[in-house]
Amino acid sequence: MNSRRNEPFRYTFKPPMTCWIEIVSIDLKPVKSKLAPAELIDISKSGCRIQTGLDLHAAAHSIGAAIHIQLSEENFTFPGEVRWQHPHGAEYFHYGLSLQLTTEEKEKINVELRGLAAARRIVVM
Repeated sequence: MNSRRNEPFRYTFKPPMTCWIEIVSIDLKPVKSKLAPAELIDISKSGCRIQTGLDLHAAAHSIGAAIHIQLSEENFTFPGEVRWQHPHGAEYFHYGLSLQLTTEEKEKINVELRGLAAARRIVVM
């Protein structure tokens, strides 16, 4: 799938930040799932890349998900959709998610990420 990124900055976590993924729908049908551990590799206002051991078969299904992370002192839950999946080594998969955020949420995440960049906890790409 081609990238449709148009935001000016992508923030990379070095090392990746612990987060949780929750599957909320498969093929537009709501599902209840437990939180599964993941690592946040990078994030922007419109998307993120995570790594997890889950094989979601994203090429064959439309997967709705929510990412749960703690930036600075505040916990966030970002709804989104899995856009792509790639194997990473023998045990992990990388996923690209498009985030479905309100304008207010986008501004809030921008403030948080700029603060983390100033503290040198993340790298601006």
